[in-house]
Amino acid sequence: MSQSTAEILASRPALFGDYPVTKDDIAGCVVCIVCFAVLAVINMTILRRNLARGHKFIPSGAMFGLCMARIVTFSMRLASAIHPTNLNVSIAASIFIAAGVVILFVLNVLFSQRLFTAQHPSRAYVGSAFYNIMKLFYISIIAFLIVLVVTSGVYYHTNATVMQGIAQFRKVAMVYFTVTAFMPTLIVAAAYAIPRSEQDRTWPVHYAHWIDSYSGLYFPDPRKLPSAVEFYAEIPEGETRIPVQVIPPPDRGTRKVSIFLVLFASVILTFGTAVRTAATFGHAAEIQKPWYDYRVTMYMCIALVELMVEISWIIGRVDLRFYIPNNDKSWKKLATAQGTEKLPHMDVDEEAEVDTPRQLSGERKSF
Repeated sequence: MSQSTAEILASRPALFGDYPVTKDDIAGCVVCIVCFAVLAVINMTILRRNLARGHKFIPSGAMFGLCMARIVTFSMRLASAIHPTNLNVSIAASIFIAAGVVILFVLNVLFSQRLFTAQHPSRAYVGSAFYNIMKLFYISIIAFLIVLVVTSGVYYHTNATVMQGIAQFRKVAMVYFTVTAFMPTLIVAAAYAIPRSEQDRTWPVHYAHWIDSYSGLYFPDPRKLPSAVEFYAEIPEGETRIPVQVIPPPDRGTRKVSIFLVLFASVILTFGTAVRTAATFGHAAEIQKPWYDYRVTMYMCIALVELMVEISWIIGRVDLRFYIPNNDKSWKKLATAQGTEKLPHMDVDEEAEVDTPRQLSGERKSF
């Protein structure tokens, strides 16, 4: 190794998970790539089979996206181990490590929101204070993600003042993501700690009552999907309150499993993020390399944690347990194919998308 290369490697700052080396990282990266590739195939299979049955569950696509991001992440780390002085590859690997897990944060918060909405539809309908607060929360996650991604590529900046400022931004972002990882636990706790009101019990709701099972090989039968007329006819005549799309109620399958899936993901995501946050705060104070800067910590807090969450969600069939009938285009297409009846109180063009009229029951959206 030349003197200049040795100086470059020696001058590198501390990094969570340490810098990749050929000896230790090839096997770990290959195993992670294979595991995430298998999960990517499973998630895409579930997504496509559901879409073919008019069951559109976008989180399955997001789970597939995480797997693809992690395949790129560990491919970049593998390339960085082979070419340790290539700063561009190292920066790319750092960016993907920082950005990927946020997908799971958002999905878990979304699932907890749907649990809260199912318990308290009168407090969580579209346009309610809770709904708007959650929208702002998702926007804030995107903002902090941008901060984290931008600051992930500046490990080699030579300006000390700039580095100090960036370090502060990263600390704030990581603390926020730790809170985000734990947020589903608080939302679920609030959902069941707050007593259900009479309005919650009588509020008009819609759920996918045609889902018959949550088993691993089950997929909704498109022949059981209600027609557009049947679906909208569930709204009582004269109802002025905004109907809420909710996940299936407890009598359609144990709600305890749904709660467990959210809390399990929240706990282990919080643990993994807390360790990464500790690494962000510890670099400036530690003289010797701390325990969280070893590569085994990185593989556990990123790869293992995310694999555990994805596997639990696939086995637990979140695509069925957290599905809400959002009247997406695929559902409308199948509903139209079952009959060309006009929706009640509406004039509908057969080839036009079925809009949800306010005069029928108010705005019908889902999050």
